[in-house]
Amino acid sequence: MIIRPFQVTLEPSFLEAIVPMLDPRLVHMEQRCISVSALSSGSHVIHFADGSTYEADLVIGADGIKSVIRDFVTGRPTPLAYSNSVAYRSVVPSEAFKDLKTDMMRPLCWIGKNRHIISYPVQSDQKMNLVFFTTDATIPLGSVDVPLPWAKLVSQDELLHEFSQAGWGEDANLILKEMKNPSKWYLHFLHPPLSSYVRQRVVLLGDAAHAMLPYLGSGAGQGFEDVYALCSLLGDARARKCHIDDVLEVYDSIRVARANMVQKLSTLMGNIVEKRGPGGGTNAQIQEQLRDIYHPIWHHDLKEEVKRAVTSVYGL
Repeated sequence: MIIRPFQVTLEPSFLEAIVPMLDPRLVHMEQRCISVSALSSGSHVIHFADGSTYEADLVIGADGIKSVIRDFVTGRPTPLAYSNSVAYRSVVPSEAFKDLKTDMMRPLCWIGKNRHIISYPVQSDQKMNLVFFTTDATIPLGSVDVPLPWAKLVSQDELLHEFSQAGWGEDANLILKEMKNPSKWYLHFLHPPLSSYVRQRVVLLGDAAHAMLPYLGSGAGQGFEDVYALCSLLGDARARKCHIDDVLEVYDSIRVARANMVQKLSTLMGNIVEKRGPGGGTNAQIQEQLRDIYHPIWHHDLKEEVKRAVTSVYGL
């Protein structure tokens, strides 16, 4: 079974587009944060690996899935859960697939039992991003500790062994054979989800706040929503230092429920497309479960929600 999801943006291309917009005077590279501490004044000190520190009225932790800032917000170490799923990834010239019967020039999801394949064109259709997912559904969630690194190069033989069983069809098998040098990613996420993204004047966004599995392709989008909400609240012309606490409270009130909902749906999506969904694993049952799964993500009025949030802090 094949489903056709949504249009995509390649992360490196996006970064290449926005980097020229950054003011180099405000960006400091080679600065790895190792901890945050609070001062009696209400400010916080960011501690870096090179021994330097920086005092700030507000700390925004956008330091990714292995966030250091998150441990301050939760008040304890927050281990990530291994999902029992791995992703084999590769980028292949689109020319290799020109003779396939399947139209590869659109995002596709190829569905199988405890396995699925994602393919979509990138770089102006010149290359194809390929991801082969496989899950061991017999292991309790979070019961396995995967040693670092969580991403590494593996042989094509390993990938062929995982996906060589019958039933994928001719085109999928041809795609598999083009995965010459795949990388293997052990998929982790934040489980259980956080109940708050804020502590004192330290706030989390993006994967630091709600690291999720990639099955809806919406993790980065939730990070953008975080940024839009926080920038709208802090960037209001009426904003002053005295408003920080109110801003963070309102941010927390709108972002936690929504981002955690998307995280939960992402996990559900992975189960559905690998025939483990609660509604069954036949083609008809899968189609029914997928029918409206994107609706609460795509049809949420973020602008109106943030507008109400800004009004609640500063008034009309």
